[in-house]
Amino acid sequence: MRWRKKNVSIFKPKKDECELCTAYKSGNLQQSDYDHHVAKKEEARDEKVKDKETEKHVFAMDQQAILLCPKSNVSSLYYKMKLKVHNFCMYNLKTKEAYCFLWNETEGGVNAEEFASIVAKLLNTEVCPFLQDDDRRIIIYSDGCTSQNRNSVMANALLNVAMLNNVVIEQKFLEKGHTQMEVDSIHACIERKMKAKVINPPAEYLGVCKEARVNPKPYNVHYLTHEYFNSYSDLAFFKSIRPGRKPRDPVVTDIKALKYTSSEDIFYKIKFSEPWSTLPQRKNPAVVPKELSALPKLYNERLKIKKKV
Repeated sequence: MRWRKKNVSIFKPKKDECELCTAYKSGNLQQSDYDHHVAKKEEARDEKVKDKETEKHVFAMDQQAILLCPKSNVSSLYYKMKLKVHNFCMYNLKTKEAYCFLWNETEGGVNAEEFASIVAKLLNTEVCPFLQDDDRRIIIYSDGCTSQNRNSVMANALLNVAMLNNVVIEQKFLEKGHTQMEVDSIHACIERKMKAKVINPPAEYLGVCKEARVNPKPYNVHYLTHEYFNSYSDLAFFKSIRPGRKPRDPVVTDIKALKYTSSEDIFYKIKFSEPWSTLPQRKNPAVVPKELSALPKLYNERLKIKKKV
């Protein structure tokens, strides 16, 4: 074909391309707004580099794009509906230890309580018991998705873990459109391993994830059922994590970092270069820390698949 001889092909846009950067390139964003966006991007990246070089316990977390089941390599094999499988990953930037948590849509949804259950249990069982007395600080990086990471449910769950284990947990958010992290390597390895693979039941994704990496060691893979997820309605220390109260005050999406301590307070930053400020929200004095095993279950049975027309 002529286009092959001329080394020409259809342009394929990169995944997760920043909307603001694209708007600036096309002339739809002012220079001042673009410069402010780039400054926030660089500040967040510099903060992560600094923590990675100086701190001992730094994690990155993110959810992989939805996996579908069954998965076939035959184009003529048609399914009116496919089962959604979710994979939430956490990656230790210092030790390269990686965790994959998989569940399908009959076992749980993708709400704040599912993600809070995973993160809280991992820190409470796999990280906090092994911290030294002179170094009890954990840092977590993620994107700023409000339904997944930057919300009161996750904040209350992390505060509970901090109080139970007498640790300091810092949750930091990268700039929207520039959330590339080391945890993305897990997703890339899994996607490569899935090529030419046929998946029938959802549990077969476990084998794919375990075989996706050999060195330095395979991923820690967990397949979750509805019994795994906890409800955090009883742990509403703070009803809101908004760092302001008046109309023009900062909102939740302006937060760049949150800090949880055993003192039962939550601190926040609007800029990484700023000092920590106490969250101006009233704590509910009736709420006390609870062991995770004492929390009620989020689901009493498997979820029904919604009828789709």
